[in-house]
Amino acid sequence: MTKPYSLRLDEQTHDDAQDVFANLGMDFSTGVKVYLKKVIKTNGIPFKVSNEPTSLDRSLEELKDGNYKSFNSVDELFDDLDN
Repeated sequence: MTKPYSLRLDEQTHDDAQDVFANLGMDFSTGVKVYLKKVIKTNGIPFKVSNEPTSLDRSLEELKDGNYKSFNSVDELFDDLDN
């Protein structure tokens, strides 16, 4: 037996998710079912949920603080990477 459920999402989130699911060959409802099956199988959310900054967050902070190297050519970049 199946039960209908209502899910409230902003339009952009729904449309973006629907596009991803369509590219995977499924409709929105099937995509949500796949996600929920994974939640059940893993007995939790199937990805890391954290308030810790990501490597992207840390990199953007370093960039904002001016803590980065710049190079005048690709050769300079590769020389630096080799050292």
